[in-house]
Amino acid sequence: MQIQKTEYVPWRDRAFVSIAEAGEIVARSSDWVRNRLAEGRLRGCRVTPGGPLVVTVRSLAELIDGALQAARAPRLYLAVDNT
Repeated sequence: MQIQKTEYVPWRDRAFVSIAEAGEIVARSSDWVRNRLAEGRLRGCRVTPGGPLVVTVRSLAELIDGALQAARAPRLYLAVDNT
């Protein structure tokens, strides 16, 4: 019996990733991912009826890209002189 190797597909080239994979990608726990799903910041679905919940790569990429843009945004400070 010969074992067939599957070729690795980069996560951004997939349609879905598991909750555990999404957590690894963003360096967070699976619970963190589930919380973002519950908040609606990530979208999930079941590919097969009764199957495991998976995260859409599009929503994960949007979350990551949005966080990167927010991190690069200039921060404005209000200086008030009350004297």
